[in-house]
Amino acid sequence: MSILVVQVLYEGIIFGADRNVTRTSIHKTEDGKTVYMFKGQSQRPKVLRWPNNKALIGYVGAATIGGIPTDEWLYDFIGRNFGFQNFEALAYGLRDEVQAQRIIDEGHEEAELLIIHVAGFEEREEHQVPVIWYITNSHKLDPNIGYTEINKDFGASEEFWKKKYVGHHTPQDIRIYLREKAENYEPFWFHQGFDLAIFNTLDLVLRKSIFRLLIKNHPNHRFPSTLNEWSQYFKMSILTYQTYFQSFYGPSEQYVGGGVDIVSLPWPN
Repeated sequence: MSILVVQVLYEGIIFGADRNVTRTSIHKTEDGKTVYMFKGQSQRPKVLRWPNNKALIGYVGAATIGGIPTDEWLYDFIGRNFGFQNFEALAYGLRDEVQAQRIIDEGHEEAELLIIHVAGFEEREEHQVPVIWYITNSHKLDPNIGYTEINKDFGASEEFWKKKYVGHHTPQDIRIYLREKAENYEPFWFHQGFDLAIFNTLDLVLRKSIFRLLIKNHPNHRFPSTLNEWSQYFKMSILTYQTYFQSFYGPSEQYVGGGVDIVSLPWPN
């Protein structure tokens, strides 16, 4: 499953993920429960950037699409959509292509979870603003057991501008809102992946305690003011989660690990 982390900041957008890709097979038990059987792991990127800083894309879940690693399939998708005109059409096109291919891949087998985020900037009310599109075949997230209602139908939705996340903020003031959140050590984020309750707890402690103390007390640290500086703290958060797996799980259960890949997109001038 792994971990995918998205942050939207005054400076821009950052995607980060670990590199472990876990291959599984899916079986149904006699009582109807879905069981994922571990088959092995490899290390591959899960976050990619469009050429010319047009967009970011990242995923967690199914290790392959169309018989090739998911990152390669997404890279090919980028090539086919190099000059896309708007994010809505791009996201719905991605949803349709992913759904069609995964139906072929899975046949009569149970559907395997796949989550994709696509992000970038578009103009709204004469301002460049972030958009975060969410493509997935999980139709419910239960805080206690994780992703549920997984099937062969994929949905696509723009998440950043939902009222539950940004309230009544507008394109005119959204960037100031993002800066205020970050200055309170609460940067705007989306987290996807394995056992989010653990990751969210570790991330919260790091941001509110460790990072704050480092910035306040250590001469080599300051409050981040660039995407590169934010990425350093971002990376530490994901690496901490990898350490958790190394400490509490056996060799065949390192669902998060293998290092960290980070890509970013600066806020357009």
